[in-house]
Amino acid sequence: MAKSGEAMKTLLEVKDVQKYFPIRGGLLFKEIGRVHAVSNVNLEIGEGETVGLVGESGCGKSTLGRVIAGLYRQSAGSIHFKGKDISFLNSQEAKTMRQEIQVIFQDPYESLNPRHSIGYILEEPFVIHKIGTPAERGKWVDELLARVGLSPDAKNKFPHEFSGGQRQRIGIARAISLKPKLIVCDEPVS
Repeated sequence: MAKSGEAMKTLLEVKDVQKYFPIRGGLLFKEIGRVHAVSNVNLEIGEGETVGLVGESGCGKSTLGRVIAGLYRQSAGSIHFKGKDISFLNSQEAKTMRQEIQVIFQDPYESLNPRHSIGYILEEPFVIHKIGTPAERGKWVDELLARVGLSPDAKNKFPHEFSGGQRQRIGIARAISLKPKLIVCDEPVS
């Protein structure tokens, strides 16, 4: 948090971002229309700042969050993270950026692979980014579970064995595992 009189460093800057989804039809499956999910959004988030985006259901809040996190590519506009344009990253740059921007999804059951144990789900970000040894990762998984109020034996269970609130805590643990600079919370009060 910036001290009084100090300028806050900009972490995220969204300029004129638009996202539309094409409607395709006809014999050649050509674009016959568009659903405009996000239109000309501008926002700026400083380091250490919490921002809430409020709007009616279906207005594009979740879509904007997914665009910021790189899960959807914007149709127009630009997104700068820590001063770097992240609008159109190659696959390696996107992988690196995913360490710093994480998402806590609205529906925790949909975001957790039902075929994987919780231990595997929480260890996976470390494996993908080649962080730590297997022993270190196991310790970190236990620490993440404790941090969100779950016991270490939860790592041997599967998502269907938990309540919705417990699954949401597992999603939070996964999102904070890599110590990101920005966390996008989709429906944080759900």
